[in-house]
Amino acid sequence: MGKYQKNIEAARRITVMQYLETYHPGELVRKTDREYCTRTHDSLIITPANGFFHWFSRRVGGNNAIDYLTKVEGMDFVSAVRLLNEMAPVAASFQPAKAAPVKPHEPRPFTLPTPDRNAEAVAAYLMHRGISPKVLRYCVGSGILYQTTRGNYRNCVFVGKDEHGVARCAFQRGCQGTFRGDVSGSQKQYGFLISAEDPECDTVEIYEAPIDAMSGATIRQYKHDRPWRSVHYLALGGLNNQPIDYFLEHHPGIKTVVLCFDRDEPGRNFAGTVAKKLTEKNLVVVDMPPAVGKDYNEYLLAAKKLISMER
Repeated sequence: MGKYQKNIEAARRITVMQYLETYHPGELVRKTDREYCTRTHDSLIITPANGFFHWFSRRVGGNNAIDYLTKVEGMDFVSAVRLLNEMAPVAASFQPAKAAPVKPHEPRPFTLPTPDRNAEAVAAYLMHRGISPKVLRYCVGSGILYQTTRGNYRNCVFVGKDEHGVARCAFQRGCQGTFRGDVSGSQKQYGFLISAEDPECDTVEIYEAPIDAMSGATIRQYKHDRPWRSVHYLALGGLNNQPIDYFLEHHPGIKTVVLCFDRDEPGRNFAGTVAKKLTEKNLVVVDMPPAVGKDYNEYLLAAKKLISMER
């Protein structure tokens, strides 16, 4: 058996429970003595006894962490195997799932990947995605974006910090290929936040991914209708309520929330759920999906192309 095939087999032996307990322990919610769901998707049911999960609202399921990453988190197969092989020291002691409860294990402590001496590859990648140099410089200078190297690959690291400015969460995105994934031990309630220049700002725009938040900031900069840091930009790292709750708890002056989720079925459904919840808190909610394309980065690229044509 080749090395890559061994890596696949090792990854297949990792159950959904083992993956979530290691990378997203805060996501697991016990429904019954035999079943769990996740905070993000309450219709996604996990049965530890047999290792199966079923996402009823999407009619997909599986029996291992690879299935979960590819079908639920949208990760490509190679990136899923690569991420799960980082759990190798833990996975080596696991046996194939038996009809017995999974013994919980301690989640890994959160540690940021070692930063490179510069961020040249990250800058080139994000500028290719349309992000303005000004927004890019701010994020790097604020310590919420940097570059790391793993093997021969350069990755963007998007950092989520707590109210004291301490890094608690990080998401990686490859500058080449399609690799993406949370850093081990990340606490998902801490989103990627580009703060408004005025601490008393009462408006926040909420996006699914950090690049979308940076795209929204870039679009505002190009519009010249008001300063680009006149609002907060919060990225959730997926369709996840926890960063919204945490942000609002620590920004009690917020009055208006603008939902900038993707223009696809999951994004539209999530926007409806969030809007209902926030309206009940007496907040003004504006649903503003991208005017063009699936997400705000596609919208930004289309807008820049239009500007170039006009010029």
